[in-house]
Formats: sequence, C-alpha cells, structure tokens
Amino acid sequence: MNLLARVFLTLGVAMTGFTAVADESPIRVILPFAAGSGTDNIARPLLDEVTKATKQVFVIDNRPGASGAIAAQAVAQAAPDGRTFMVTTNTTHTINPVLFKKLPYDPVKDFSPVAMVSTSPYLLMVRKDMPVSNVKELMDWIKLNPGKASYGWGAAVSQMAGAGFLKRFDLNAIGVPYKSSPQAVTDLIGGQISFMFLDLPAAVPHLKGDRLKPLLVTAPKRLAQLPSVPTASEAGIKDFDVSAWIGVFAPAGTPAPAIKKMTEALTQAMRSPALLERFESCCVPEVLVGDAFTTYLQKDSARWVERAAAAGIQPE
Repeated sequence: MNLLARVFLTLGVAMTGFTAVADESPIRVILPFAAGSGTDNIARPLLDEVTKATKQVFVIDNRPGASGAIAAQAVAQAAPDGRTFMVTTNTTHTINPVLFKKLPYDPVKDFSPVAMVSTSPYLLMVRKDMPVSNVKELMDWIKLNPGKASYGWGAAVSQMAGAGFLKRFDLNAIGVPYKSSPQAVTDLIGGQISFMFLDLPAAVPHLKGDRLKPLLVTAPKRLAQLPSVPTASEAGIKDFDVSAWIGVFAPAGTPAPAIKKMTEALTQAMRSPALLERFESCCVPEVLVGDAFTTYLQKDSARWVERAAAAGIQPE
C-alpha cells in the first residue's frame, strides 16, 4: 500500500468540500519548541498547505522552554474563539504529567484535540568524531568515562528515551536539559554532551550535512532513507519503542464550528501529494481526528506511565 493510500485509510472523517473566505486577522499557532525543531519542521509545511486550503493567514509563535509548559499554558489561557491553536507532541500532553507533580495546565481539561497528523521515530545520535561506531561501543565508552559521559534533551520524549537507555544497561551519565532540541544538537556537535535521542524530523538536516552519526533508530524496521542504521532491536535493545506524535489542539471551549473548520482544513492539507512526499523523509503521516484521536491520547498516556516506571523516573 502506498503512502497516500495509507493516509487516506487513517483519516477519521470524510471531507465535505471545505472552502473558506480569508479572514483579515491571522490565526496564531503556538509551538512548544524552537525553530528548527522536529515539531517546527512539520508544522511549517503543514500550515502552508492549510493556508492554501483556507486562504487564511497563520502565524507561528515559537515558545520553547519548561518542557513545553510555557507554550501549553499560553494556549490553555488563550481565548477559546478559534483564533489560537497549538501544534505539539507527546511532551506536553502525555509525558509531562508523569515527569512533573504539578503543571500550569491540565492536558485534558484545558484543551480540545483537533487532529494528529504524524508520528516519527527517534535516532540515538553522537557527534561525527565520537570514537564509537555502534551502540555496544557507546556503552563501553560510557562505562570508561563515568564523569565525562552526558546526554541532552530538548523534549520529554528524548529525556525518557535517554533515561530508559541508561536504566536498561545500568549506565551512568549526566542529564542536561535544554529549552529545545536545536540547542542540544548544537552542543552535541560541539562535544559539550556525549549523546542524545533526537526525533527524525529534527535529525534529517544534520544527517544531510554529515554533522552527526546515528547509532540506532527506534523504529520496528530500518528506515528506507537510512538503510545502514540498525533498529534498536538489532542493536540489542529489545522492546525499545520510542516515537513522537505531532498533533493540533485548541483551547478548551473553542466553538465546535471552529474545530470542525480546522479539522477539515488539516485533513485536506494531508491529502496533498507534495506535502506527503516531503513528510516521507522525516515522519509517518497518520491522521486521527475526533474520538479516534482522543482514544489514542488516552492509550499513549498509559504507555508513558509504564515507561516512566520502567526507567525509574519519579515526578519532580
């Protein structure tokens, strides 16, 4: 089954011939991560297609920091008038609740789910000149450099992946949080940190630039665009299922017609062959809307509770 057919099969609603007259004022779309992050790299071409469908101007507002809580709080407190949306990931809605005892927003009560648009695996990355060529060699290096080994993250999925990896093999490394992935990647390339798990959309530009070295991919099978990179299972890490979804939310209480309008615009955008071709190199288009998206969120929340427990992570 080709990519376009697979996307059509996952659409949760039928298109209704959506058309719209451009509104004079732009719609604000808040992102919890910086420009150049995986979320940003997906959101911008997606919203370009939504603009084509609606003739509506969308303005992206990047608000990185506090594991996405700054952006999530801003959306939760925004007027529910259909003029504010959020493009985000597992971090704000299904992982932060297991990392923090208290959040400045409620991931369920403060938001109306609109649509999930994609999922993507993660890559275990080291800098190009790191003296390791596979996961076993990285583990040996970490054991030999207990005071030097460190890992970074700019999103909760990356944090959980790193902690889970260390816990699985009884390894020790210093964890370094960043506002967003691009800053962590800069330090990884510069040698300030030793390794990190990075989502595929954010990793692609650095792989093309030959600046980082991937040791494994957290996908069930090897990626067509990275055929030489082994899966976690092939690298000796069984049942290491780490992935990120990207979805669109509105503030709770946003009128149903505004949600419906955005849902239809997103599903129409996700029919674009040009967009799907662009996404093919960095993510798996997977559209879920309505109850299907809500159910997915509930299941994902339960999965991350289990993973946090397995990694020995306690909420702070």
